[in-house]
Amino acid sequence: MTKHEAVKKYFEPKVEELAGTLLNFNFSPEAPDSISLITNYSDKVRKKYITGKVQKEYGFTIIIVKTYSSELDDLNLEAMNFAQAFMDWLDEQNDKREYPDLGENCTVEKIENLQNMPNLSGVNYEEGLARYMIQARIIYTERKSKT
Repeated sequence: MTKHEAVKKYFEPKVEELAGTLLNFNFSPEAPDSISLITNYSDKVRKKYITGKVQKEYGFTIIIVKTYSSELDDLNLEAMNFAQAFMDWLDEQNDKREYPDLGENCTVEKIENLQNMPNLSGVNYEEGLARYMIQARIIYTERKSKT
């Protein structure tokens, strides 16, 4: 299993619980309640050790599309709170040390949000949709495989 497959598999149960839909991978549709995983980088080297281990990171963005309102109601606040709750869940997973399985040669050290609140990254006024972005990364150590 590749790291991309492992990270997608890790998020799929939460996305199905929250939105009742499948997780989109490297594609974000213009559809309400869609949640997508967009890869930013993989295997970015942070540190090399003389033992042969390498600390790396896997960066990604979660995009959540919710219905948008230009009225005096709480729909936009509810959407922001929904995205914030996803970030909070990610923090909880890190606190519990429940990480994706990146393979036998990798040890995940942490998974972290790279911001303290979701970004409102765009509004589609015609469709009445807003996109919220959450940037995060997984920091892990990779050992050379024994051959």
